[in-house]
Amino acid sequence: MVKRQTVWLSTMMVLSLMLIGYYTLGTPPSTSKNTALGGSVNNNLSGVTGHTVPASSTEIGQATNKNNAATTPTSSKANPSDWFVQATLDQMQQQSKVIQTLQNMLSDPRIGQSAANSAYQQLTTIQSEQESASKIHDLLVGEGYPDSLVLFNPQHQVHIYVEAKSITPTMAVKVINLVSETLGMPSNQVIVTPHA
Repeated sequence: MVKRQTVWLSTMMVLSLMLIGYYTLGTPPSTSKNTALGGSVNNNLSGVTGHTVPASSTEIGQATNKNNAATTPTSSKANPSDWFVQATLDQMQQQSKVIQTLQNMLSDPRIGQSAANSAYQQLTTIQSEQESASKIHDLLVGEGYPDSLVLFNPQHQVHIYVEAKSITPTMAVKVINLVSETLGMPSNQVIVTPHA
């Protein structure tokens, strides 16, 4: 079963980062249904990672992603750094909602074994993607990009937004190779987009 301490620590880390962002920016994170990352919050929570998590445990086996396209952040005329911060906060907020829903499902004694296994698998995937996104972000900062955003989509692709007005094909190939080596995935599944 789930190691409750690990889940609890992950949740607290996400919530702490959200609070830091709140106090750093001085504005609350967006709570509208259409966030900067294009996700929606309704009966079926659609996370930034592209995983659909049903509101009830009976729907877990029927969960499918209705939005097969990759979620893409919307453009803004604000400072690019602000865009990355807000997009990251929105992503973390959506993921924390999905994690909370999955944790509630796992703690429900009435949940079936197959539903519990599916919820646990989704929770593990989200946590793994969070760790990978953090590692990639750190590597890209080390490569000289001021900021980046890592999005995993349901087609097992990774979309990387880097803070730059433009990137040359050589720079894009370098980022793609770095990400594909870090994640152990084919380079044709990595998409790089500059954002400034």
